[in-house]
Amino acid sequence: MTASCSHIVANLDGNKLQVWRIADDGTSASELVALADSDAASLAAALRNAIGGSAVPVLLAGSTLVPPVAVPGKPSDLRPKEIELDGLTVHALPGLCQNAPAGVILGATARIEGFLRLNPNWDGVICLPGPVNHWVHVSAREVVSFQGALTWPLVQSLADTMRLDSTGPFDRSALTQSAADSLAKPETLAARLASVQAEAVVGQTSKEVLLGQLLGTLIGAELAAARPYWLGQNLALIAEPLLQSPYAAVLEAQALPVTLADPDRMCLEGLKRAWEDR
Repeated sequence: MTASCSHIVANLDGNKLQVWRIADDGTSASELVALADSDAASLAAALRNAIGGSAVPVLLAGSTLVPPVAVPGKPSDLRPKEIELDGLTVHALPGLCQNAPAGVILGATARIEGFLRLNPNWDGVICLPGPVNHWVHVSAREVVSFQGALTWPLVQSLADTMRLDSTGPFDRSALTQSAADSLAKPETLAARLASVQAEAVVGQTSKEVLLGQLLGTLIGAELAAARPYWLGQNLALIAEPLLQSPYAAVLEAQALPVTLADPDRMCLEGLKRAWEDR
């Protein structure tokens, strides 16, 4: 006999809503929903669809429905707040924010807490590529500071203008070489991107090489900006396969040892903690 649904936990990351139905016996089933819009009405409609008409509680992370909490601070100290979302009652978990440099962590907050819950004695820097890429300095289970980058949105936008598929295969050698060049001279970023665009126009370079160059150029510049975070630190990478592959390749080429973690597992662990401690 299938166990009934006890509650719903969900995480919003950009326009993607990951939903887990938690059964009475603790087992879970997940669903990924792509939202056409991340406004309150669309979000509430997606959550109602996930509930399926049942009167079960909902925990939601990754939204702007409640104000974020300033760092330094422990993600385990975050507590959800009960609010009304377009007529639907949800327990909204706050994100994290920082004044200088200005930054907000929303969809990645639950992943950070899940990682720290599974690795309680871990200190170092967590890299979380996504709609906003975050480099998060963690010590004694506390987020000390973080730095963001819009690398992936830039990759998607520039790939479109160059008629490349940002989710397609890339040439690893082109990726790592371009990243090394960009890391060494980040001030040449705009010029390097113009060169990649010119190669795309000429049409004599394969799409795999072009995408590798585009990814490497932007990731290398991101690493240059985040050097104070990763240099000499323990490093963890929490990213879906699409982003884990290029980031892991670049970090490996720089001889940086990296702990890889599954983003869905980390997120679910973080949401479970928030539910248990609500």
